[in-house]
Amino acid sequence: MTSNRASLKNVSTTVLVELRAALASGQLRTPTDRAALVGFGVRHQLEAVELALAGHKTAACLAILDVALAEREDRKPTPELVWTGPEAPAGTARDTAIVLRSLFEGARESVLLAGYSFDHAHDVLAPLHGAMKDHGVAARFFVDVPQVERGAPTEGHVAHHLGKFVTESWPFGDQRPRLYYDRRALVPGPPWCSLHAKCVVVDGAKAFVSSANFTQRGQERNIEVGVLIEDASFASYLAGQWLGLIDAGIVGEFVPG
Repeated sequence: MTSNRASLKNVSTTVLVELRAALASGQLRTPTDRAALVGFGVRHQLEAVELALAGHKTAACLAILDVALAEREDRKPTPELVWTGPEAPAGTARDTAIVLRSLFEGARESVLLAGYSFDHAHDVLAPLHGAMKDHGVAARFFVDVPQVERGAPTEGHVAHHLGKFVTESWPFGDQRPRLYYDRRALVPGPPWCSLHAKCVVVDGAKAFVSSANFTQRGQERNIEVGVLIEDASFASYLAGQWLGLIDAGIVGEFVPG
């Protein structure tokens, strides 16, 4: 069991917990094989998980995972590397699209999201809509609005861009996130500024910060890097930065007509 345990040292805690739950519930049957693990969503840690669990019955797999998880109980939360795009064979990063979907599906109270580009992001955001509908999750989005050019009219500028966001990226009906934008978008440039951050905070307990936009390219094809931090102190601090912008009047709320 020592060698199995060691082989799991670079597999994220979240993946181990999800695997254990799937094995315990019978969702993932033993003996496990590569096809079943890939179908479950294990990709970048596939070799380590396959090596540790292959050939074992359910009870033995659960024992292996329990030992691996017990070793981590006293550790401080460790940031997890999240990646989009090609990766070296020995890479152990988690997949951006899978992490984001898991965060949205697991939300039970609140989701705070900041994004620069969405580009028909309804597929990416659909799991969040499901959590809002099924669990009453409250969502706040901070969305980039391009800064108005000098001499261009400001009236209707925010409504045009965020109305387009609602139409193209949130076509789920009236149950919508609250939408916020940087008020400086209405101050003609230059100088220029944008809301360029890409991050998600779930239930004030998990924070995901990434270079990836909420687009198919950002989630699946580009080379993007991010970090998932399951630490309530950090997550609450990050959310507080955004909520502080509301309190200070630096961002404005857009209410679709």
